[in-house]
Formats: sequence, C-alpha cells, structure tokens
Amino acid sequence: MALRDHRYFLALLGLGALVRIAVQVAFPPGFVFSDGPAYLGLVDHLEPLPDRAVGYGFLLRALAWASRDVWLITGVQHLLGLVTAVLAYTLLVRLGVGRRLAALATVPVLFDSMQLVLEHSVLSDVAFDLVVLGGVAVLAWRPRPTLPATLVAGLLLGTAVCVRVVGQPLIVAAVVFCLLAGATWRRGVACALALTAAFAVPVTLYATWYHHDHGTWALSESGGRALYMRTTAFVDCSRFTVPDYERPLCPAEPVGQRLEPTEYGWHTPDGTHGLRPPPTITPGDAMGDFAEAAIRAQPGDYVRVVVRDFASNFFVPRRDFFEYDTASKWTFDRYLTFQTSDFTRPAYEAHGGQLPRVRQPWAWAVAGYGAVVYLWGPVLLSLLVLCVAGLLRRGPSWAPPTRPAIFLCLAVGAGLMLAPDATAEFVWRYQLPAVLLLPMGAALAWTRLRGAGSPQPGTVATPSTD
Repeated sequence: MALRDHRYFLALLGLGALVRIAVQVAFPPGFVFSDGPAYLGLVDHLEPLPDRAVGYGFLLRALAWASRDVWLITGVQHLLGLVTAVLAYTLLVRLGVGRRLAALATVPVLFDSMQLVLEHSVLSDVAFDLVVLGGVAVLAWRPRPTLPATLVAGLLLGTAVCVRVVGQPLIVAAVVFCLLAGATWRRGVACALALTAAFAVPVTLYATWYHHDHGTWALSESGGRALYMRTTAFVDCSRFTVPDYERPLCPAEPVGQRLEPTEYGWHTPDGTHGLRPPPTITPGDAMGDFAEAAIRAQPGDYVRVVVRDFASNFFVPRRDFFEYDTASKWTFDRYLTFQTSDFTRPAYEAHGGQLPRVRQPWAWAVAGYGAVVYLWGPVLLSLLVLCVAGLLRRGPSWAPPTRPAIFLCLAVGAGLMLAPDATAEFVWRYQLPAVLLLPMGAALAWTRLRGAGSPQPGTVATPSTD
C-alpha cells in the first residue's frame, strides 16, 4: 500500500514529531519530580519497592547501558509516544476504520499537552500506555481471537500490571472481550483461560521477586495507604469506631476543608501519622483497615466522592477542583520557573549532571501551546458516550463485527480512569489511558453505526452478528 494512502496520518505524525522536538529544545533535559527520583534510583539498585511497582525500572536500566542521562530517557519516551500513535492508527485501519477517521483518532495522543509533559518526565505512564495498547492490539487484531494471540496479550497485560498496579482490572476487561469475541462459547472460554494463565506469568514472577526481598506475596504494599487517601475527603470518625492506634488517621480538618489526599497519605504529619499498631500489623495494614471501616460506615459518601472525581475528568480546563492542588504538575507553564530541590537535584546530578533549563522563546511558545491544546473534558465525555452508543446499538448488517473491540477500548480506557478514583484519588495524569483509548473506541463506534467499514486485506467479510 502506497504511503500516500496514509498521507493524513503521516502529516499528523510529522507534526507530532516537530512538537516533541520543540519540547526537548525548550525544557532540557527533562522533568524529574514526584516519583522520578525513586525511579532513577532503580538504575543502580533495581529492587521491588513497597510503595510502587517497578517494572518501569527495567526500561530505565536498559537505557542506562547506552547512557544514564535524563535527556535519553525523555527522548526515548517521546519516540514511544509516536510509536503509540502508529500502533493505534494501524489497529484502527486493520479493523475497518477509514484512514482519515483513524488519523483523527490519534490526534489526542500525538498532541495532547499532558501526554507531552508525561513523555518529558521520568514517570511510568507513557511506557504503561504503550504496553496496554500492545495487549489491546494483539487481542483485537482479528475479529475472533486466537489462542496464540490471547497468550501474547495476556503476557503484555500482565507486564503492564508490573509497571503500574492500577492495571490489575485489565484482566477482567480482556476476559470479557474473549467471551464476546469467541466464535463459540467454548472457544471464548478457552481463550479467556489462556489469557488468564498468560497474564498470571509476569504477575507471579514479580510477586515471587517481591516475596524474596520483603517476605510478602504482593506487587506492592501501598494499597492500604492509597485506600486511606481515598477516604480523607469524606471520613467522619464520629460515625464509626476504630482501634485506638488508628485514631491518628482521623483528619484534623473538618469535612469540606480537607487537604489534598496525598498530604494525608505521604506528608501530614509524616508517612505513618505516628501510628503504633501491634507488632503483627503494619502502618499500611492499619490504614487499609481504617479505610474499609470508613467505607462501610459511609458508603453513600464514598460513592459520591468517587462519582464526583470521575466526573472531574470531563471538566475544562484541567485545573484544581475540590481539595486537589496538583494540577499544575501536568502543565508546561509550571516548568517555566521550575527550580530543583534537595529531593530532585541529586537525581539530575547522578544522571548526566545537566540541571533543568528553560530556553526562550521556545519555552513560552510550548507553555502557550499547552494551555490550549489538549483533549477538553466535554469532548472526552462525548467520545465516551459515542463508545457506549456503538456498543449498545445494533449497527447495519454489513457493519464490521467490532462490538467486542469497542467494548475493550471503552472498558480499558474508562476503567483505568475510574480505578484510581475508586481506590486512591483523582489525578489528571491518570486520565492518559482514556486520552488514548476512548478516541479509538469512538472511531470504531462511528464506523460501526454508519456501516462504513470494509474488510482489510487478510480478513474475511462476514455479516455482523456481534
């Protein structure tokens, strides 16, 4: 197939590459903040950490064979962003989406400013999204999944969980996809079992590694702390009882005046709140027990906060709402005056020694770009609604049988956006999988509802029975 047949996507891809070059020029060598120093520490000491999965560390360790410099990490991640767009476009065309529409669906991952900020940061999000999309692509590549495909997809999705623990629900969406897409129920069950077995391989290997170092079968031990953070917006300790040693977890501030959840989880007054639980209970276990008691006592408040935060994804602009105060981290404007701290400076010095700089007028131009160019919340909501419509409504009889693929994009994209809201807190960066997958699902849904798809080379035209 001639390259000119893909000229719309290639033009967008070229523009996306130019924007990434501008980011590299404007803000060398990259952004190191938040979890960045801990991730960079894995280059020299690759070990499982209690507070996060460290699969991303394997990528950093591999890159360090060529160079330890921060600029190499951010440069490679910008390339990974372009590769993600290529894979998304290729999959959509394979599934019968018109080339113009398929190219349009990649615009968010190519140009969204938060995507670019995260590519330019030593954080695991971009690598995680690419591995997740790889698993989705392998599963959905054929109308009916094959056993080899489900095995590969299971390995990829299991690997994604080792990069970010929030990916655990991926297996549920993938299993449902297999059951929906199987030619027969027996075939669907067989594929689901193969997928689950393959998914368990990297997860089990990681858990074994963690057990060797920490004596516990787990991927991390931050789940209790995260769930505690989820409750800090609404918990009222007068409505339930907890052991005396958990009392320090009750926020001092009244409901409606609470701090950002991260403050309670990691900073205020310290990482453990001065907890002194019995010897058999860790601070993380105590936090988890406290959170579960709070949710049982206040289920309506818990649901309200989860729904409130999920709805925040559809607000515009991307700024702080409610008790949150970290939105500026995911904008270029913050880094116009970024200064290293005692926490971040050693990481820069150990990895190339180049401290962050701001080059003008490039930086002002990139910051202005970032203030406008992103997937606005109402548009994201419209894409989600279109996905749901494409999933629920019957398309024309000649429409491509892509309902399972629409479900997969919708469940993974929206699910990875909802999971942190239910188990930890709302953070704008957690929207990134939806920025990638909901436009893909919407393109598939639009094609299916209009019956505009046509079989691609190597596929067989069959009536839609999905």
